[in-house]
Amino acid sequence: MFRYNGRPRKNRLFPSKSAFFLSFILFSISSVFSLWLVDNRIEPSIMSIAETKTREIAFQAINDAISEEMAEMMDIKKLIIIHETSEGVGYSFNPELYNKLDAEAGSRVQRFLDYRVHSEDDTLDESADNNGIIYYMPLGMTTGNTLLASLGPKIPVRFETVGNVATSVTTSVEESGINNSYLEIHLEVKVNLKVIIPSLSKDIVTNNSIKIGDLFLHGDVPEYYNGDGNNAVMIPR
Repeated sequence: MFRYNGRPRKNRLFPSKSAFFLSFILFSISSVFSLWLVDNRIEPSIMSIAETKTREIAFQAINDAISEEMAEMMDIKKLIIIHETSEGVGYSFNPELYNKLDAEAGSRVQRFLDYRVHSEDDTLDESADNNGIIYYMPLGMTTGNTLLASLGPKIPVRFETVGNVATSVTTSVEESGINNSYLEIHLEVKVNLKVIIPSLSKDIVTNNSIKIGDLFLHGDVPEYYNGDGNNAVMIPR
């Protein structure tokens, strides 16, 4: 015969401390896995897109800064000085105009980079920030799928200028017919930028060469060209 001893049966549920500890372990594992996924799968894609956008920003800033207006303000015939000697004809830069062109170009590019560059891509939202240009890029862009490109949380991507913009004026000679040539004037612009995304940054150097004018040279192609008004350098052919 069944006898009731009057003692209640114990409930075999997990104690609250054990449940909390188990939840903490599962949360930690999922967090570590998420970080690994971001570091190894998503972050490289974000950096690749950000790097491409950075180069576009630099290229746009340089082309906006070195506009036709700036090229027209510099008279190539005044920039280039003709030297006639017993050995032939030589050419050099006017040092005053050379330095003015070099300084003005660097200053304009730096100013244009400091301004916020508006994007034509609707998937990139721009935000004003005193420490650099910030775009908020949807996570869906990392999939490469057009339908998913605008979906997901937005990741902040910061672009900052690193150091000063370096500019220099260079030349090249193109032969044209017999004993004739064109002296082409180029502005070389080197820009250092830093791309910063959460937990990762990368320095990017962009080099651009922009033709700002040319001059028809009659006679033999000159062997030497005075690049800065002081030292003679060989003209590249």
